[in-house]
Amino acid sequence: MSNNFKNRNMSSEERREYRRRKKMIRRIQVYSEMALIIIGLIVTACLIISHIKGKDDNSLKVAAEEQVVAEAEAQEEKATGLKVSAKAAEEPKEEETKEIEEEEAPKAGNYSAKESEETVQIGGDVVSESAVLINNKTKTIVATRNATEKIVPASMTKVMTVLVAANHIPADKLNDKVVMSHEAIDYSYAGGGSTSGFVEDEEVTVKDLFYGTILPSGGDAAAQLAIYVAGDIDSFVKMMNEECASLGINGTTHFTNPVGFHSKEHYSTPYDIAVIMMAALDNELCKEVITTKVYNSTATNVNPEGITISNWFLRRIEDKEFGGEIEGAKTGYVDESGSCAVSSMISESGTEYICCTAHSSSSWRCIYDHVDIYKSYAK
Repeated sequence: MSNNFKNRNMSSEERREYRRRKKMIRRIQVYSEMALIIIGLIVTACLIISHIKGKDDNSLKVAAEEQVVAEAEAQEEKATGLKVSAKAAEEPKEEETKEIEEEEAPKAGNYSAKESEETVQIGGDVVSESAVLINNKTKTIVATRNATEKIVPASMTKVMTVLVAANHIPADKLNDKVVMSHEAIDYSYAGGGSTSGFVEDEEVTVKDLFYGTILPSGGDAAAQLAIYVAGDIDSFVKMMNEECASLGINGTTHFTNPVGFHSKEHYSTPYDIAVIMMAALDNELCKEVITTKVYNSTATNVNPEGITISNWFLRRIEDKEFGGEIEGAKTGYVDESGSCAVSSMISESGTEYICCTAHSSSSWRCIYDHVDIYKSYAK
């Protein structure tokens, strides 16, 4: 018997009840379908989250450590007035960096390295877009990734700054007093540079300027050091580029300032920065400064007890396991460069290695890139 026939024989009350039940059944069906869809979405989301979590545990750890260090830096800045990091002022984006063809340029002394049959491409979890690892004992490139690509060196520039200064300042002049000038401080501030913690008219030693340039990456200290050595910043920059020529890297590296401010004509490569680090480690004063974790400056007319400054790369990496002991380092950052760094380490076998990376995603990820490279390729 058809439903229509049944409906014709139903009373009004029965028809109302019939329609009510039919609507209820339909609602139950709709709600059941919706519930199944929602359950399916929840299960899918859980699987995606589980996959991401399993893949990115290390990234989460990096982010957590960045937060802890950021809070520590804020506390130190509050207590000492020392600005331990700063991004450079934004500038118009230049052309995308591009790879420079290797040139057969003469290299000075032992400050060069060559690839061998055992040289490998850097892979794994390393985020940096370009990198190089050099065995400083054999002068061999152990591992590479776009090592001759043109990069913005940012504050890694300051390794060259202290190298040139050390080559032109006699040891007996290191304790000479220098007055922090308005020119040096304004030069750094105008370019968005980090501060050493020294202030205008403060009387500091020449040696303090070296530490102020490297440890807190002080643009003011770098500018003052340049003025002390050459009389003015432009003359010092000329000396920096002459040093590039003596190292045989002037075809692929050129500087326009001693701080690391970005400009179209301020460029280098990871390999060249590693060569500069190689030469700096061969200089007694430079090595002393670059390998120092914490330094207390001499007493001044402004700070009778001096100020305490730190190399945050060395302090952040010291508890990481990578098969050796970190020796020295200099970091860098401007918007155009991403996070970059050059470092050296002594492996458990006693071999010294130099690593340079550029274009990493954060300061902590940059550190982990160095850890991963040393762990994977140093012996």
